Amino acid sequence: MSLFDRVKAAARTAAKAAGVAGKAAAEAALDNPRVKARVDQVNAALDEAKKAAQAQLEQVEADLWAWINKLQAEAQKAQRQADRRISSVDHYRTLGLQRGASLDEVKRAYRNLMRQHHPDRFAHDPAAEARAHEKAQAINLAYQELTALLTGRESRRSS
Repeated sequence: MSLFDRVKAAARTAAKAAGVAGKAAAEAALDNPRVKARVDQVNAALDEAKKAAQAQLEQVEADLWAWINKLQAEAQKAQRQADRRISSVDHYRTLGLQRGASLDEVKRAYRNLMRQHHPDRFAHDPAAEARAHEKAQAINLAYQELTALLTGRESRRSS
């Protein structure tokens, strides 16, 4: 066996002896009431620190979930606005307007068309009333979607 190997073996033996001696010293120290009381104090402080860290982590997690939910709601709103932009061509056509009309033009066209196609004007003819009702629903939907698109606000009612 080389000198280097013998030194390594001696170091391992010394480390084992130190570990055993360290454990024996720790056990002997815990027999002393003052040392045991101090160890208990440190353990209690460590437990309190763990609890405080856990509470902080739970609060951070709750804050992250709230932030994620907020971002998700904003993304959904942006998606609805994008969908409105895509379908706005049909809505402008329903109101008889060119794409890009202003909010005032949309309101004006909506009011004029509702005057012409309101179902109450055709109460005497059930078939005409039904057609007017369908047309009024299309006009209302177009107005609702275009005002939401142009103002950026969601409707108070769900579709």
